[in-house]
Amino acid sequence: MTTVHDVTPDQLRGLEAAGEAALNAALGRLSAREREAYWASVRRAYNAPYNDAVKTPRAGAAVAGTRVVV
Repeated sequence: MTTVHDVTPDQLRGLEAAGEAALNAALGRLSAREREAYWASVRRAYNAPYNDAVKTPRAGAAVAGTRVVV
């Protein structure tokens, strides 16, 4: 298997350009709104391990630090 350490800088730039061209060709068939949705999902997936989604409390769920007095 070829790794990044097995290619020259020129080969790496060529691979990067080919990958970018393929991605642009695939995304070129989408509308601007669909492309933005695609990139938003990529950003969300890329950041997911580092930035947990904002969790909204469920209805009826106890809030931490809240005491119920009866």
